[in-house]
Amino acid sequence: MSAAAALRRQTRGSRLRLGAAAEVPPAADQAAVEQPRKRQRKAAAVVDAADEAAPATAAAEEAAPARKAGGKAKAAGGGPSREFERELWQQGYARVAGVDEAGRGPLAGPVVAAACVVPEHVDIAGMDDSKKLSAQQREALYAQLTGHPDVLWAACVVEAEEIDAINILQAALKAMEGAAAGLTAQPDFLLVDGNRLPKRSRPIVKGDSKSYCIAAASVIAKVTRDRLMEQHHEHWPQYNFAGHKGYCVPEHVEAIRQHGPCPVHRRTFAPTRLWFPVGQADEGEAGSKAGSKEKNSKWQPKGKSKKAPAK
Repeated sequence: MSAAAALRRQTRGSRLRLGAAAEVPPAADQAAVEQPRKRQRKAAAVVDAADEAAPATAAAEEAAPARKAGGKAKAAGGGPSREFERELWQQGYARVAGVDEAGRGPLAGPVVAAACVVPEHVDIAGMDDSKKLSAQQREALYAQLTGHPDVLWAACVVEAEEIDAINILQAALKAMEGAAAGLTAQPDFLLVDGNRLPKRSRPIVKGDSKSYCIAAASVIAKVTRDRLMEQHHEHWPQYNFAGHKGYCVPEHVEAIRQHGPCPVHRRTFAPTRLWFPVGQADEGEAGSKAGSKEKNSKWQPKGKSKKAPAK
């Protein structure tokens, strides 16, 4: 075979191979057609899944405002919420009482606790931690709470003498338990401000600013104690109990220094226990000894504020 013939045969074979490669076999053609179909089926499945999830998503979006309204964040008005009560209501606890106390820190007067059940249908506007309210606001809320026929409430007072005998922590716990026991219908569960609690209860730190029923109890406890201190002021005006409610402010400390303690002073609280040890006479006899070295010492109450705390 000549060189020219061999070249023509090689060229013709190359053309045949190129032609074969250019032709798509039936199997390959089917696979190529099915690729778009698979993508279409996947896309359809995604759409179907989205359609199925749409009702649940819509329901969640509708429920979100309700959760936010009763969530741990404060209510729209900026006051405590009812979330903690709702959780317990849903668990079957019909009567949820808030419990709070007033008067742990003062040098004179009782510690007072209150328990309050505010039914779900009762909404008293402006409820808040008693420390954040003015005396006028507290009195207005107190009147609404104690005057509402569906609100259950009770207060328990532990006097200064018993505070000295059992210590202020035990006195506060006794007052809280007494307040809960004093309700006309026993509560199913207690929500208690703080981290020390009586039985059948749940502690909520700073609960009077978080829980509606605890805030209600804080108002009742505070107003009750303030009224008692105003009565004490009528008997012992030299201490100005009506002004500072027995708290440890410079004015009160100076009055104790000058006049000695009266029967409602807590004898185990400084500076009274330092200047007038238990066993000495109360106001009158002790006041006549106001020139002693102990009473002229440099003792000062903690803090510089001249205003009595609100609670």
